[in-house]
Amino acid sequence: MLCYQFLGVHSYFIQIFHPNPLSMYVFVLQWPPAISKAIGGAFGAGAATPYGKIFSCFMAACLLGSTIFGQLISRGVATESFMAGMLAIGTLAMGLATYASHAAAAPLALLVAGFFVFEACVGCYFPSIGTLRGKYLPDSHRSTLMNLFGIPLNALVVTVFLGIKKLGVSGALSVSTGALGVATASMLALKKLAAKEESDKAEA
Repeated sequence: MLCYQFLGVHSYFIQIFHPNPLSMYVFVLQWPPAISKAIGGAFGAGAATPYGKIFSCFMAACLLGSTIFGQLISRGVATESFMAGMLAIGTLAMGLATYASHAAAAPLALLVAGFFVFEACVGCYFPSIGTLRGKYLPDSHRSTLMNLFGIPLNALVVTVFLGIKKLGVSGALSVSTGALGVATASMLALKKLAAKEESDKAEA
């Protein structure tokens, strides 16, 4: 029972910091200025940014991530293992995008690649977190817990956007990268605790 309480705590950190919540909210509002700056640097200040086409590509990347999740789970990959790897990849991808956006002349290819990989991770997130919620959060308490999770999440999002003038695009993306790093550490801890729980059950 104590182990499942710890599992719930780690699920809490994953829920707040993983791609869909904090990192995704930051990304949604910061990718247009980041991409626009990179396109201006690559093609000149007057170059138009094809926001619609870029967004369509993001959605395709998201669909690809969901497809990858389904394929790997059908082959017996544990959701905890899959999610830990995906979180690490998402952290690296957002880190590359943050680096690219911070450069004086943002490298367009590096920025776009980072964003696309991150969106693929977002596509993996939805089925992954749904599976983990069903596994670790009891049905009788799930809706209450999810509402409670939203309080610090909203507070963090508001804090980031109240300070957006000081942070800038690269600063906001840095917050997103840090949040993903916290989620990765939490997921690894959750995976370890889940393995311990399974081991204890096998010995009982």
